[in-house]
Amino acid sequence: MKRSTFREGGFRQGFGDLLPWTPTAVGVGALLCMVTVTGFRLLPEEQSGAAAGPEAIPPVPGAAPPSSGVPSATGTPADPSAGSSAGTPADPSAASGSATARPSWSSLPVVLSPTTRAPSSRPPASRTTAPSVTGRYSVVGSYDAEFIGEVRVGNSTGSPVDWVVVLRFPGNVGDLRTSWVESAPQATLSRSGESFVWRSGVPVDGSSSVVLRFQFARTGTGDRPSSCTVNGTPCA
Repeated sequence: MKRSTFREGGFRQGFGDLLPWTPTAVGVGALLCMVTVTGFRLLPEEQSGAAAGPEAIPPVPGAAPPSSGVPSATGTPADPSAGSSAGTPADPSAASGSATARPSWSSLPVVLSPTTRAPSSRPPASRTTAPSVTGRYSVVGSYDAEFIGEVRVGNSTGSPVDWVVVLRFPGNVGDLRTSWVESAPQATLSRSGESFVWRSGVPVDGSSSVVLRFQFARTGTGDRPSSCTVNGTPCA
């Protein structure tokens, strides 16, 4: 058994043997002091933190709240525009805080341009008005060198109308022998070139007719006029 140095060599020799261990002892003592002080500091904070509840984490300035479709705990619904996909870039106007609202398609004014129809290539249909006075030519007697013909003048209106008959014959028809109006005042006869013109002495009554007769000399067998009109309308 090794004897103590303090007993054999005295206090000085024993202190000299312990001197190399002095820094280690000082370090261990300092570490113990730090652990003890730290324990005393943390113990009140843990007790007060357990009584007060979990400490609220302060919000980071400039950070937007998480975009979820579920309302927050305070009752304020989350911003639906923040729920876009992560790949969609943020609106520059929203990031800069501009107060100018972008117009939606529904708020833009709708301008309707008038419809232009192409002009129709077909001309408008013209209404054909039936003539108020008409004429019908016929032959009532035919002989070797002459014939007797007539023009029946009809008035389809409800009021009296004057009439004008114009006849022209081919070259085989010669001179006019005589003419007359049946059962009515006689017409006035005149010539206009190769045409014979009769003008009514009195108007023909509405919805009635009068007969103009005439006797012409001829050569051969022809007795049809080349032209016959009543008030400018061709005879039937």
